[in-house]
Amino acid sequence: MFQFSMKSVCALVLGLTASICHAEVLTANNTFETTLNNGLKVIIREDHRSPMVMTQIWYKVGSSDESGNTLGISHVLEHMMFKGTAKVPNDEFTRLSRIYGGNVNAATFINYTNYYQLYPKTYFPLALELEADRMSNLLLRQQDFEPEIKVVMEERRQRTDDNPRALAFERFKWIAYPTSHYRQPIIGHMKNLQSIQLQEVQAWYKKWYRPNNAILVIVGDVDHQAALLQVQKYFGDIPKAPTPPRNDVLEFEQLGYRHMELSAAIQVPNLYMAWNVGSLATAKSPQDAFALTIIKQLLDSGITSRLEQRLVRNNKMLSSVSVSYDPYQRGDSLFSISALPAAGVTLSEAQAAIQNEVDTLKQDLVNSSEIERVVTQFVANWIYSQDDLAGQARTIGNLEVNGFSHRLIDVLPQHFQAITAQDLQRVAQSYFNKDRLSTLYLLPQSTTP
Repeated sequence: MFQFSMKSVCALVLGLTASICHAEVLTANNTFETTLNNGLKVIIREDHRSPMVMTQIWYKVGSSDESGNTLGISHVLEHMMFKGTAKVPNDEFTRLSRIYGGNVNAATFINYTNYYQLYPKTYFPLALELEADRMSNLLLRQQDFEPEIKVVMEERRQRTDDNPRALAFERFKWIAYPTSHYRQPIIGHMKNLQSIQLQEVQAWYKKWYRPNNAILVIVGDVDHQAALLQVQKYFGDIPKAPTPPRNDVLEFEQLGYRHMELSAAIQVPNLYMAWNVGSLATAKSPQDAFALTIIKQLLDSGITSRLEQRLVRNNKMLSSVSVSYDPYQRGDSLFSISALPAAGVTLSEAQAAIQNEVDTLKQDLVNSSEIERVVTQFVANWIYSQDDLAGQARTIGNLEVNGFSHRLIDVLPQHFQAITAQDLQRVAQSYFNKDRLSTLYLLPQSTTP
């Protein structure tokens, strides 16, 4: 009954997206995959170390799919998904989870919206029944919408409007992502939240929340065949429907240097630097994304990393520094560095010091022992992150919803271990140039950079 797709395996070795098989279940490392006739993709991973089951459903819609005056509508719908169906009305969804020892929550991101339920294995079918019910039977009533949209507004006030750094970074993304919809705030702007109507939320729900636009991930103490029968029971009769095309999330190359300066009620200046780079999906070679990940680790992975050791501890140019890069995007990504300069150091001096370290990667080959240390540390952390049910389900879902295969999990260490000093130098020279750079100086009020 079970067999491997050689085409999928070969694609994974190349770091590419694997094909989806509709007629069969594929197996690897206790992970089983199939697609129902209505288009719902199902991935089940057996993990019998504890009598718990994590159920997650990932919808391929997020803030980057929004346009115009409805920015934030994906997040608003996420809140409304807990407001009841005819079968499970009002707040019964959350109450049932408490009664049966469950834990439920959800999150909206730029590429997706996902929902999770963690239950003792005895109540695993309950998670499926509840999730399938609200996939197609959500009531979406005005009496629920009016107080919930106020909850979302308050969330925006607390997380963004009343947080000078978060508000500044939100504005910075509009120059860091000048053409991609990734620049849009996940929660939307306050004026958007004030104008969104229930009818628009209803239309968004009907447009995107379809089985053929979703991925169901199940990880835990289950038998995959029995679990699949339960999935078919609850989800199999939900009809599929066409979904609209998604917004463009690519950036023009060589946009030119962009700089922003803002003043806010903060005590210490903040520096943000971001280069437009490729992701695993958009880079000319998948190897570029793996190399960028290793560069991120070289620059920022603890007290022995380059920026921490050289600019914080030795030269004392910075009081703190952080580097981020997400290779698992369906569109282009950012390689960003944020820093707080040390006392007496200006933001322009801090920027120059960081740029000098980045330029070193272009000029000098990284020592093989340093690469080996960083890769070993990264691979170990990657493996440890898969140790619990939530970590496994989150990684599987994140890869799949962004257009990759969950089988990439098993071959990622090989890709990182294959990165050479020449790869790092080539990628640094290709991406870390001024035409791809955006910077933000966030200053205390009445301060100069």
